[in-house]
Amino acid sequence: YCNNGVCHGYYYDSLVSGLNYESRSEDGVTHTGVTGEDDDPGRFSYAEGDTVSFSLGDISLGQSVAKDRVTPFDLAGLEEEAIGGCEVDGVLPDDTDAFRRVVNLAVLLQTLDTDGEHTAGIEIRSEVAALFEGSTVELDQPRTTFQADAKLRAVLEEANSLDLFSETRTLVQPEDALRAPTWASASAPPAPNRKSVRLSETRFHPATVSSGIPFRETVRESSEPGCVQRLERGSE
Repeated sequence: YCNNGVCHGYYYDSLVSGLNYESRSEDGVTHTGVTGEDDDPGRFSYAEGDTVSFSLGDISLGQSVAKDRVTPFDLAGLEEEAIGGCEVDGVLPDDTDAFRRVVNLAVLLQTLDTDGEHTAGIEIRSEVAALFEGSTVELDQPRTTFQADAKLRAVLEEANSLDLFSETRTLVQPEDALRAPTWASASAPPAPNRKSVRLSETRFHPATVSSGIPFRETVRESSEPGCVQRLERGSE
């Protein structure tokens, strides 16, 4: 929403607070700050037409056209949007830098959530963000390489040693990070806990059988209501 030339948007992987952001127009920087400003989880400020970039310490998380709702898909430059709530069979080859960024970014932010209850919102403490200053962790690594990244694991070990989380933290697994993404389309219908879905010519995220999230253009068919969607480059 906008008021007197100042707009407010929200960063979603759940609502994420604690990320540095910078909104920039062709004339220069318009707004800088940390998401979650004014105790409004995930919120950032921008002017219409801006580009907004996000970072964690010295790790660039990506940039997007500034708008009321920004997700990992936007930061990776992908137009497609995922919708959770359906169980599917199949795997998506880990074959594009952009999709790797979506997976690894979801893993990173959910891992760093202060209380570990990321479905209720993600809050990253400033002390945790500061541990990434001078860091060169790459988000477009294959997911298995990202999970084993020595610099990332060193930061997580230090954060644990400083008791910066509610309990000892380990890296969230990719299939768990994407199984029920809360940055899925707000208009996606709520679904029962388990559904069986048949998909045709569809790509899935890299996960075990029955834990995938549909991605790319497809028609999802199910004998149960609420699991039939058509995704065409980000719209239903």
